[in-house]
Amino acid sequence: MNDKALSGWFFLDKPIGITSNFALQKIKRIFNNSKAGFVGTLDPLASGFLPVALGKATKIIPFIEKCDKKYSFTIRWGIKTETGDSEGKVVEESEIYPNEIDISKALKKFTGNIEQIPHKYSSVKINGKRAHNLARKNVKFQLKKRQIKIHNFKLTNNISSRLASFSIDCSAGTYVRSLAESLAESIGTIGTVVELRRVGFNNFNKKLISLDYLLSLVHSDELKRLVHPIDAVMNDISKIQLDNNQVKRVLSGSFVLMNKHLVKTKKNSLVFAKHENKYIALGLIKDCTFHPKKLLTS
Repeated sequence: MNDKALSGWFFLDKPIGITSNFALQKIKRIFNNSKAGFVGTLDPLASGFLPVALGKATKIIPFIEKCDKKYSFTIRWGIKTETGDSEGKVVEESEIYPNEIDISKALKKFTGNIEQIPHKYSSVKINGKRAHNLARKNVKFQLKKRQIKIHNFKLTNNISSRLASFSIDCSAGTYVRSLAESLAESIGTIGTVVELRRVGFNNFNKKLISLDYLLSLVHSDELKRLVHPIDAVMNDISKIQLDNNQVKRVLSGSFVLMNKHLVKTKKNSLVFAKHENKYIALGLIKDCTFHPKKLLTS
């Protein structure tokens, strides 16, 4: 494949054991060092859904970072690690193992709008530096509470006295490792995440592509068919068509007046502007005028 101008999305099934950035660098090389970026960092010990943008699609990343996500994960009761997962060393142990009834009761406290402090071994930035990097250097810092929303939190399998699996549908910014520790604490014990997988990202296509499969297609035109269109992550928003004069105004950063009979969208709605079959910009409709926010032409 030699199309350096390829733009769009594909949805990677990130494997366990590598960072999201390591996976991204592999992907960039597969696509001839095209511009690329991902949404929603996954820890090295987490697997699953990692949306990857190529080319012009990278400009849309800021507009979808706040999307809801779904995870499945397993907690091991009776141990607590530095990192909140099996990567870190054990810092505390307990012989208190909750039963299914206790777990189910506790879950009710963790549904809806709740406050959470991100884990110190997280990707949150402190004065421009990642929290996990500071923690590994034993730098002291404090993380602020943030409000998150848990739409659905279920016990899916009470595997044994020491292991339980869960599914969660939550807002962006939710840290599962912190949630697992808080859940354990509410039951009167400790716990750590030993398995974590992102299984959903907003309403995006759930057909994931493995990194190994991508690597097997290097230099193959088959790669192109794996890439979804640039609007694949925002297929629920409207599209408007621009004429030649309107395109010139948009490319100069100016707003353009639209025919109110042709703009079938709500006021202050985000829309894609197209000219023929090409995406020109992403912007807002305000009082029948289109205000470009991101140009998608280069």
